[in-house]
Amino acid sequence: MRFVCGQIKIVVALSAALAGCASAPTRNATGASAAPDKPRATTDDYRRYIRGNVGAFDSSHITDWDSPDPNHVVVWTSPVEAYLLTLFGACLGLQSTKTILLSADGGVVRPGGAAVMVGPERCRIQLVDRLDAKAMKADGIH
Repeated sequence: MRFVCGQIKIVVALSAALAGCASAPTRNATGASAAPDKPRATTDDYRRYIRGNVGAFDSSHITDWDSPDPNHVVVWTSPVEAYLLTLFGACLGLQSTKTILLSADGGVVRPGGAAVMVGPERCRIQLVDRLDAKAMKADGIH
């Protein structure tokens, strides 16, 4: 996935490094991760790791993201912290994009007001669930 540096109003660009722009693994032409022979995680795979709903999270240190389907986005804020974002409806561009932006109020993502931006498509976030990223990593999910 590619991340973009910069700000548009209060849209926080996902970045791979604190000091500037950096590249991370990109998706291939089918939208799957570029890692060879590793099946892509599904929404049900991620749901097994939900540890509770949160009212907000700091999006200033997002290191990676995934979209298992058009209604969900998973973002990692560190190797041991991840969130499952449930959208109000399908965000059709998620399955083919390499870059997303998160809208945030001062870097804080809150359900209802924040959104995932895919090009001109604005997909509002309905629910944010904290995931057990340590367990996911141990199980080979990320």
